[in-house]
Amino acid sequence: MSYEFEPACRRMEWLDPFYKSVWEKAYQDAIPISGTFELTPRCNFNCRMCYVHLDEKQIPWYGREMTGKEWIQTAHAAKEAGTVWLCVTGGEPLVHPDFPEIWKELTQMGFFITLQTNASLIQGDMADLLAEYPPRAVKITLYGSNDEVYEQVCRVKDGFSRVDRGIRTLRELKIPVQLISTVIRQNLEDVPRMAYYAYQNRLPWMATGGVKATVRNPDSQARMVRVEEKLEQQKKEEIRYRLEKVPVNIERKPCTYCKDYRLGYWVTWNGMMRFCSFMNEPDLSVRDRAFSQAWQELIQYEEALDWPEECKTCKVQKACMKCAGTLAAECGSPHRVTEEFCNKVKKYYDDEKGEWNIWEDIM
Repeated sequence: MSYEFEPACRRMEWLDPFYKSVWEKAYQDAIPISGTFELTPRCNFNCRMCYVHLDEKQIPWYGREMTGKEWIQTAHAAKEAGTVWLCVTGGEPLVHPDFPEIWKELTQMGFFITLQTNASLIQGDMADLLAEYPPRAVKITLYGSNDEVYEQVCRVKDGFSRVDRGIRTLRELKIPVQLISTVIRQNLEDVPRMAYYAYQNRLPWMATGGVKATVRNPDSQARMVRVEEKLEQQKKEEIRYRLEKVPVNIERKPCTYCKDYRLGYWVTWNGMMRFCSFMNEPDLSVRDRAFSQAWQELIQYEEALDWPEECKTCKVQKACMKCAGTLAAECGSPHRVTEEFCNKVKKYYDDEKGEWNIWEDIM
């Protein structure tokens, strides 16, 4: 490359020095040290903002769900290629028809596994399975503090009651739990109570309002339910930060801003290796090519992907922080930027800095 930049993995201060050196070596050699297996688009919830969930009748329109045998074969190939950290997610991964078989095999391969689930199905045989083959950690999507809020967000009955039961079961099994909440209009007022629930149960909790639109789920209501006011304020603060401290370098390729650059990948439920969960390209099937070949092609895609030409000449380029996933989600493709997206950023900039002639003075 003709320019120097600090890869995101070097800023992972929370890592133990040993593991940080491992990630550094993996970055230098482009080893796929971190992976995500999106087992299924199925889910027993129907969250308004989900970018993965598909109705069973919709699945054939988008591909064929990977079988348990195929996931296990992919996992063996991923391990051989260098994967150490693995996240198992969905949809709701526990509803994959072959989940018990997949889980038993994955947990015995030596991965550091994080299970991401809504926790509502962790009881009975499923609880016994996790007790016998425990994950390193479980990330649970918490969308409310009571059944009424869950019905508004996830469109299910008794949602919180089932999730709370699952959380309590995991705590009894002494499996580490982290709570993650996506904030939308339907649960915005419940955020303090979600925080208190986490505090009461002494569980780490993180909330985000960064709801992206999606090119993957045709029924997602992300654009309609996200809290635009919060996003606007967040974007303005980000623009101020970029201008004052870390201006965006348009010479850097889009993928270089992500912590998974040269390190991580996402395999979708229908077997496509991708750079980002929000993207619908490239189509690198791990079914019809070797895993290592798909990884090399993904690296080539990351290196070749560039910003749309409009971004390279835009007056706000140094203040507009975006990524390939953002463009894919908000503009329909990482190869283009829409006028609507640009006008929003320019408005945020105007609100933060004033008229365009001020920008000209600091260029």
